[in-house]
Amino acid sequence: MKKKTKWILLSVSGVLLLLLGLQLYYSYVMKDTWNEERMAIAAAKQHGQLVSSAKTYKSVWGEDNNYWVISGKDQDNQDRMVWVKFTDDNVPVEGADAVQSVLLNTGMSEAQIRDQIYNELPGVEIKRLLPGMYEGEYAWQLQYEHNGQRGYRFYRFQDGNTIGNDIILPNQ
Repeated sequence: MKKKTKWILLSVSGVLLLLLGLQLYYSYVMKDTWNEERMAIAAAKQHGQLVSSAKTYKSVWGEDNNYWVISGKDQDNQDRMVWVKFTDDNVPVEGADAVQSVLLNTGMSEAQIRDQIYNELPGVEIKRLLPGMYEGEYAWQLQYEHNGQRGYRFYRFQDGNTIGNDIILPNQ
């Protein structure tokens, strides 16, 4: 009985040690992303009129197009979206154009753009929908699958109109 108890304790200790190692590894891998997110939220609160943040999104589309988008509330309790531009070194850009804050009611919310997508593309499977920047405009970036094709489509944040043509991914 003593030998069996000893093996059980060693097994449980080994599993706990493995779980601790996995947690430490995950924290190490995610450290830079979490740090970027904290810097983006701080910039949005300092320069983008946010008081509280609700969601954060990272959008990278092409060169010189690295943004964190933060949604939240301003001091008047109105919903806002704040675009914080980052450099290739993953730090916020300095200057007047680095942080842009927009009232959500002046554009399309996530729920509104989802409804529009389902109306335009019946049977579409939304893989990912996030705010970002595309061709110099605030946009909703849609990654979708529809009729056996996968692709990207961009919608202008202000009015929901599409920007450019769909980018269709090759079949794999």
